[in-house]
Amino acid sequence: MQTIVAEMCSFNPAKAAVMLQLAQPGVGRGVHDHSSFTLRPVERSRRSLFYIYVMTFGTLAERRRVTDATHRAHMRVRKKLGPGQGERGGGGYDANDVDLQLWVAATIYWSLIVGYEEVLGKLDDETADQAYREFSVMATGLRVPPDKWPRDRAAFAEYWERAVAGLEVTDEASSVSVDLLWPSRNLPWALWLLTKLTGPVHRFTTIELLPERIRNDFGYPSTVYTRFMYWCKRAVDRIVYPWLPLSFRHFVMKYHMADFRQRLAKGMKL
Repeated sequence: MQTIVAEMCSFNPAKAAVMLQLAQPGVGRGVHDHSSFTLRPVERSRRSLFYIYVMTFGTLAERRRVTDATHRAHMRVRKKLGPGQGERGGGGYDANDVDLQLWVAATIYWSLIVGYEEVLGKLDDETADQAYREFSVMATGLRVPPDKWPRDRAAFAEYWERAVAGLEVTDEASSVSVDLLWPSRNLPWALWLLTKLTGPVHRFTTIELLPERIRNDFGYPSTVYTRFMYWCKRAVDRIVYPWLPLSFRHFVMKYHMADFRQRLAKGMKL
């Protein structure tokens, strides 16, 4: 798992993972009502990366700190159903709901594996099985009981197929997806400029990695342009990325681990 998570390319499908999370109605409503995608996009991204990197590379004590911080944040993301309201009509949700957290963990696993294999090649069965078992920590760190994580990759594939079939793109999810794919507010100027330059790459990558029904329901269908651009990007990545020095490929991981530890040492907010 560490080999996979350390690679920058493994996070290429990150926005596709978030879109899949949003398409789970409970997650989509919670994010729409409480998340900081629009108001604090940098903080929101940092917290997500802290969780993934610390659960992979952190000590037991560091893992406890990041899981406790995540749980506290999720405690505020809940809404009870009103009288006569149903799951579809009312909008109840709880960010600590086990099934919702299992889905979030599943999208983390799916996206990191897809991102790694798209660029660096398919994992052999033994390595893939070991990585899958290790990735269960992404679920248990979200307080999902260990026995809820599908027992092996075959069971995960069945779970994934059922879960994707049950997804529904709500108005709330569609609204948040705009902020996700076209972030423009509350960004430092350098990050704003970088987003303007790389935004199209993130968008066509996200579109092409999403299941067909989901991207269509979001209103982002695959086109000749997105398919061609994604094919070109993947081809370039496969040629260039393996030749990049590990210090560059692992920079994002090392930066966030150092930032996390510095914040802990100074008692700063994670």
